[in-house]
Amino acid sequence: DREHPYPLFFLIDEIFKGTNNRERFLGSRAYIKTLAGKNGAGVITTHDLDLTRLEEEIVLFRNYHFREEVREGRMVFDYALRPGPCPTTNALVIMEMEGLPV
Repeated sequence: DREHPYPLFFLIDEIFKGTNNRERFLGSRAYIKTLAGKNGAGVITTHDLDLTRLEEEIVLFRNYHFREEVREGRMVFDYALRPGPCPTTNALVIMEMEGLPV
């Protein structure tokens, strides 16, 4: 836009973490749509699976993910970037590994 004629590059880690689910989603959705209308690109990390649906609403929005596996009681990541939202979750596995009741 006229106020900011330069390309925008953004990095957002865990957008609105700590906010209740409903308001986090609504606020994140509005903010991401605003960023998508700017001249630029960026990366947004999240564990909020609802935000992956924004790929259906925003033309150039794309989901990518990393995967992990548990080997010998340890979580191991291969750091290979894959297309799409992550098909697995790991919070319950981590809780169980830490001895919490699941």
